Amino acid sequence: MNDYDGELPKRNPVLSIALNRLLDLDREDLGVPETPLLWERLYADKRPVPERGLLCPTCLDARPDQPEWMYLSLRQGRRIASHYNPSRRAHDEPESDQHKAYKERYARAAEADGHGVEIEARAADGRRRTDVLVTGTGGQLFGFEPQLSYITVQAVRHRDKIAKEDGITAVWHTVDPKAPLIDQVHWARTDNLPARAIREDRDLLVRGGVRTLNLKKCDHTNPLPCPVKKIGRCYQWHPTWDVQVPQIDDMVRRIAGGLYVPITLKTTTGGLLRFWAPEKDRKVFVSNGGTLVNTEKEPAVPRQRKTSTGLRDVECVRVREDRRRPDFEPMPPKDTGEAYCAAVTVRVPALAAPVIGPVRAGYCSAGRTPCGASGARLYPGGWFCDSHRPGIRH
Repeated sequence: MNDYDGELPKRNPVLSIALNRLLDLDREDLGVPETPLLWERLYADKRPVPERGLLCPTCLDARPDQPEWMYLSLRQGRRIASHYNPSRRAHDEPESDQHKAYKERYARAAEADGHGVEIEARAADGRRRTDVLVTGTGGQLFGFEPQLSYITVQAVRHRDKIAKEDGITAVWHTVDPKAPLIDQVHWARTDNLPARAIREDRDLLVRGGVRTLNLKKCDHTNPLPCPVKKIGRCYQWHPTWDVQVPQIDDMVRRIAGGLYVPITLKTTTGGLLRFWAPEKDRKVFVSNGGTLVNTEKEPAVPRQRKTSTGLRDVECVRVREDRRRPDFEPMPPKDTGEAYCAAVTVRVPALAAPVIGPVRAGYCSAGRTPCGASGARLYPGGWFCDSHRPGIRH
């Protein structure tokens, strides 16, 4: 096996994501003898270049968060792997001001709440570099990672796995609602703002990736389909995860303080939904029959090993795509902002409704003129104090 492990010599082969192998274009079989006619198959692939699964490993090693796609061509009988998008940054170009601004803001928010912060924290073995490493409550480590450019699903899951192995819970941050990393790892999304706006001490809202738990009745007033029956309405109550829009500084402090925790749910369509939510909401959801996915049992990203295969003695060539890319339908956003209604039914007894939420400092909403008493609890139908809770006769 000549599996790629991220440690590259100075010369530049091409990396196949599908095979998880470095391909040697100077060998007839590309160094993969067990796959006949591999060159012919790859060269005949006319799908959009990003769908062909060929990456420049030199760029991947230099900037793991910004892998570059490659395509194959023949020049005077010689096989060439070229970069698809020559407008990408050079290998040695420093990170953007926007990226730096987010790191500064994470660090400022965490330090203001008394948490330890390390910027550009590197693992001793060199496998990991964390943009902002925060030591939260109880010594829990959180890695805040602003991912402002494209990254493949394989790359982000691999980096997330490495962080987990080092005891770090990664917090991935994107500005693109179509980013492939959404729901592949635990994420948050803000608007795409210039560095100056990020650095200013003004509200910077988290538009996606954070949710809160509410109880909603499955009737005609609820636009979501019944998650249990799949069609129609069951007229019971379902726990529903609604999108919450906190300020980014509050999100950083709440994650570091253990108030927000990562949640992974299996959706009714079989996919996974990942987000951050209040720890108290997690407890309420589980106590009412909700099921969370144990991410420790997810299929592991294969551990990649070092290669000793001879590589092409060519530079990392950057040339333009000769063929125009055909027009395709735009990719739909992965961050839709829709509420998620869990396939859990909370049945309400005739005389005493179950307590679905914790006590909170707020107002009881009972009566035409709201009671206004504090210490209300969440019941089906609203927040009520003990004197006005459902099942009490007045």
